[in-house]
Amino acid sequence: MRTGGFGIITAMNIADLLNQNPKPDDVALIDRSKRPALEVSVAEITNQVHVFAQAVIDLGLAPGSRIGLLAGNLGEYYTVMFGAPAAGMVFVPLNTRLPESTLQYIIQDADLKLLVTDKQHAGLNADVSKVVIGSERWAQMMSSKPAPNTAEVEPDDVAIQIYTSGSTGKPKGVLLSHQNVTFTVLEYGAALPGEVMLVSAPLYHKNASMASKLAFASGGKVVLLPQFSPGEYLDAITEHQVTMCSGVPTMYALVTAELQKTPDQHDLSSVQRVLIGSAPLTEALFDDVQALFPEALVTNGYGTTEAVLEFGPHPEGLPRPKISLGCEHPSVELKLVDPDTGTESNHGELWVKSKGVMLGYHGLPQANEERLTDGWYHTGDLMHRDEAGWYFFVGRVDDMFVCAGENIYPDSVEQMLERHPSVHQAVVVPVRDELKGQLPTAFIRSEPSVQVDADEIKEYALKNGPAYAHPRHVWFVDEIPLASTAKIDRTQLTRNAEKLLNLDTEVQ
Repeated sequence: MRTGGFGIITAMNIADLLNQNPKPDDVALIDRSKRPALEVSVAEITNQVHVFAQAVIDLGLAPGSRIGLLAGNLGEYYTVMFGAPAAGMVFVPLNTRLPESTLQYIIQDADLKLLVTDKQHAGLNADVSKVVIGSERWAQMMSSKPAPNTAEVEPDDVAIQIYTSGSTGKPKGVLLSHQNVTFTVLEYGAALPGEVMLVSAPLYHKNASMASKLAFASGGKVVLLPQFSPGEYLDAITEHQVTMCSGVPTMYALVTAELQKTPDQHDLSSVQRVLIGSAPLTEALFDDVQALFPEALVTNGYGTTEAVLEFGPHPEGLPRPKISLGCEHPSVELKLVDPDTGTESNHGELWVKSKGVMLGYHGLPQANEERLTDGWYHTGDLMHRDEAGWYFFVGRVDDMFVCAGENIYPDSVEQMLERHPSVHQAVVVPVRDELKGQLPTAFIRSEPSVQVDADEIKEYALKNGPAYAHPRHVWFVDEIPLASTAKIDRTQLTRNAEKLLNLDTEVQ
């Protein structure tokens, strides 16, 4: 239960976040996966959640059983997302962009007792009981009487088991408790009543599912796209008078390019808040997004699968610098730790301690020992904190590489390159070199109708950054590849660079 407004939290089932909505009978979801778009209230969502909860209980599944969902964005996603925890079970979202072998690994690792899919993914061969949304079996399940109450839970009972992308190995199951999720939603939620929030990222991503929970709990409205496309994104803002958008940098780059093709077809004046997250932000992209939404407050968001709530406004109300992530949130403890020496300073790996930090990784005691220390989560992200207390992203500990003994952080080089007036987006990756160990190379998306060559980019880098960090090879591309997380696929770009240089294509 919760007491005292958006604040003190004891043991609340995450499904009860729906009960916090002050206007349960108003439209809370516009589901654009349906044609025409379907309008749904929180009261209707809640009823479906309780029906699903009773249905899985009637299947004989025990408390704590894992229920997987492999589906694109559709309204029924919320039925399962809230319904499994409502029954005292654990929700396991599956990334639809993963190969079948990886999905099979997750299904086995999580020990799923039930897999729910949409029709598009119904063909997955899985040694587990399966139900397809829209099928006869689904209809039978959803004809049950609703469960009278949500399951009683303890704060540390697992509510969600969400898997990391597996870009550096096999996916890891992040265990999020009811307290982890409700703490984050209720701390943020007070600021969102009345917001019309556009959700276009996949709901199996934590940022999209968390944005939906925030809206439903606070009295906001979700406009749900079945998938991201620049045209649909702009159409939805115009048609539904969206007030809040979120997305990754690459999405906004694509939206900007789309708007240049159809400058008079869309009205974006309703947008008041824009959150850019899930990948590093450069000042060049910040300026592009601000130009796209001139009336909006644009902020650089940050969060990890393992811990969401880290940053807040400045305690003295100072304006946030462009690409700062914010200051330490009053309900969170942060510190920056040198990865080599373990000492604290104003520059180092971000460690986080709060009620929002995960319980740990499923079945991985060694990984837990490496990433959790006395409740502190080691994010793997390098940060800098300035004298005013603002935090700035520097790069991933794992992305850093060494060239002739010098540490190179790709994000810092990318930000420098993107200050060039002809560069729209830059990605820096290393290639192996016998003499210097690794050399920086760059893939560049230039501004449309702009002529620029590799020598000009190299010269600019030499003039505006340290010589050792300038890209030795530059390639121009029309599109930057994305991984299954919608983030830049640096592994693929490294492979591409090695192929272009006729090196052994095995990435070390």
